[in-house]
Amino acid sequence: MKYLVGNVAEVPRGEKRSYKIKNIPIVVIHSAQDQFYALYERCPHQGVSLGNGTLGGTTCATGPGAAFDYTREGEILRCPWHGFSFDVTNGACVNAESLRVRTYPLTIDNSQIFLDL
Repeated sequence: MKYLVGNVAEVPRGEKRSYKIKNIPIVVIHSAQDQFYALYERCPHQGVSLGNGTLGGTTCATGPGAAFDYTREGEILRCPWHGFSFDVTNGACVNAESLRVRTYPLTIDNSQIFLDL
């Protein structure tokens, strides 16, 4: 079932906003690459609000002994308490393989964001 979350203008590129849909806390992310993602808004480690976390990118080596590049801007959401970092594209924790946050499909229609539950 689809639920109206809000308007795309409410979530500028590179930012996030928290919502409650059917009593489920959701954080909607608008990545720097102009993609929208929705995650369960609570960190699986200790339940803190990921909506209060930092949205950014990560560093990645281009090869052995090479310099690091900053990549994936707007696709890594960091928990404000302990810094666990989650890939907003799939919910995987990038620094603790056993942790994952649920993702939800979104649809954009006439500048409106809809969440599929």
